Amino acid sequence: MFAFFFIIACSSIVTQGQYLHTQGNQIVDDNGNTVFMKGINLGNWLLWEGYLMMGDFEYRTHTQFFNGVKSAFGGNLSQAIEFEHQWRLNYVNEQTIIDLKNMGFNSVRIPFHFNLFWDWNSASVSNRGFQYIDRVVNFCRTHGMYVLLDMHAAPGYQNPGDHSDNNDSNSSQPRESVHFWDGNNISIASQVWRHIANHYKNEPVIWGYDLLNEPVPQPGREYELMPSMITMRNAIREVDNNHIIVAEGSWWGSDMSKLDWQDGYTQSQTGVYAKWDNNLVYQTHHYANDVSALNDRLATTNRLNVPLILGEYGENDMSVLREMTDWCINNNVGYFPWSFKKMYHDRCLWTIHPGSEYNQVRDYIKNGGTPPANAYNNMISFCQNNIGNGTPGFTFHQGFYEAVKFTGSTNDNNGAPIGQTIWLRGSNNRYVSSENGQSGIMCNRASVSNWEQFTVISTTDGKVGLKGSNGKFISSENGESAMMCDRNSISGWEAFDWIDMGSGSVALRGFNGKYVSSENGESAMYCDRGSIGGWEVFDWGTSGSSARIAKTAHEEVFRSNSLAYPNPVINNTFTLDLRYLNLAEDEKQLIITDLAGKIVFELNIVSEMSEIHLPSRLDKGIYHLTIKSGEMKKTTKLILQ
Repeated sequence: MFAFFFIIACSSIVTQGQYLHTQGNQIVDDNGNTVFMKGINLGNWLLWEGYLMMGDFEYRTHTQFFNGVKSAFGGNLSQAIEFEHQWRLNYVNEQTIIDLKNMGFNSVRIPFHFNLFWDWNSASVSNRGFQYIDRVVNFCRTHGMYVLLDMHAAPGYQNPGDHSDNNDSNSSQPRESVHFWDGNNISIASQVWRHIANHYKNEPVIWGYDLLNEPVPQPGREYELMPSMITMRNAIREVDNNHIIVAEGSWWGSDMSKLDWQDGYTQSQTGVYAKWDNNLVYQTHHYANDVSALNDRLATTNRLNVPLILGEYGENDMSVLREMTDWCINNNVGYFPWSFKKMYHDRCLWTIHPGSEYNQVRDYIKNGGTPPANAYNNMISFCQNNIGNGTPGFTFHQGFYEAVKFTGSTNDNNGAPIGQTIWLRGSNNRYVSSENGQSGIMCNRASVSNWEQFTVISTTDGKVGLKGSNGKFISSENGESAMMCDRNSISGWEAFDWIDMGSGSVALRGFNGKYVSSENGESAMYCDRGSIGGWEVFDWGTSGSSARIAKTAHEEVFRSNSLAYPNPVINNTFTLDLRYLNLAEDEKQLIITDLAGKIVFELNIVSEMSEIHLPSRLDKGIYHLTIKSGEMKKTTKLILQ
């Protein structure tokens, strides 16, 4: 046990009001609007990983691969340095950022090696890394993306993995090889972070500093983690109060308890008794298949009232990745899958397929023998012509993209019909009523009248308020009692996140982080659900409209139960009724997709009325049911309960 003292007071640097910051457990912009991080990792760019450079899973660090390349170049150090430089100039280019932006991502996480900013010869900071990161920051500024900087390899090695460039470790990953918490390594890391922060202190494209990737302290020293992060934080705050501090949990980012300043034992071991920065985000990583394991980590950060992001995930099968992405979206946890691009592997957006010249060098590094002829020129040509986005030979993985793409608007009132008067209809096909503020609001009305109309009001923090025809606002009552429409103004309990669920439907999340439930019209509505199911989704339309219908050529989207009943579906069985469609084609196709657009069920239909039995493997939730006949396509929402 040891005492640790730190400074919370900010220096005289003035925040200029254009940087992201934290507000409770959310990341917000200068106007208080929530910014949901839909990010991705730029892995294997500034720090090589053996499995991505070699196509195998043998233990191999950045330094070991570099030395292998140098050997393939006949021991020529300057040529190896030039290859490393050309890789870093070309692996991430402007087209990369354009492509990611067009896919819906709004942030990139940049893993870097600390030695890009440290000169061992002079034992002082270096500017070497800025030539690479500055270019990408400029690209991101041009194309409207944010950047998170991540110290992926720290002095003395913060974990026993090859991706921390731990040259004292091996495939068994002994924790005794970790030396970050020994000697002056924390001091070096702090100097590097201070140097980086001083360079980017006036750069709003950078949203945060990820202090230490996947820390794994030596046995018995786990509680040195938070104090070491505070040391780095203090160095940053000497020059920069504009940016968010991001801290990862212990044990590869999975254990948040070592960062829990409210826990009595953690307090006794660290000497930390309070929140250690006013602009703090916690980060976790998760590569296991059990998505529910994230719930306890979120509960910890919610109790501490700090935002949580999932900084790495992505090596699982696509269904698990989609489940993990949806968990993040539904819980307001920003996410960064690993990784945007890889060689040899397919758990990514793009795979690079190296030619024989590269593979000859790879095989030499792996097996030894005679260095390949013309290796240097071939490897430089490979960097300049084959690894940047826009160059030929990439494979794009639609399945990975479908698994990690953003599928709904979280905490953003831009998708809400601000200023309009709307109705809300539950999955029971009944409308929400304010009850004129005299009792708890209900979802049990068969038609829309005055009490079933609400005006959507924008709040200053990107949320919405709902004002009834009585001039009062709906309150969540913080989930502790039935929701009421009797408040004179909008405060915390009267503000809701408008979460666009697609196809003219919405979920509403209250100040308590819980979702509004229709209770199927059987009782007054509550705001107390931890996730989105059938009762937590509402169709909406503007007053005077019978439905909110989007039309394109040969396609209509209906907000009714006329295609399928019962809807919500019980026991995975429903009746499909096509009589009113007047379809000319004899054969029709039924297609059911999940919210990610993945087809989960298909069936050719001949009869106008059919009893449909869905496979039991389908999870409860929201799906899209589509009928195709010739060039005509009609879609409706289908809810499984």
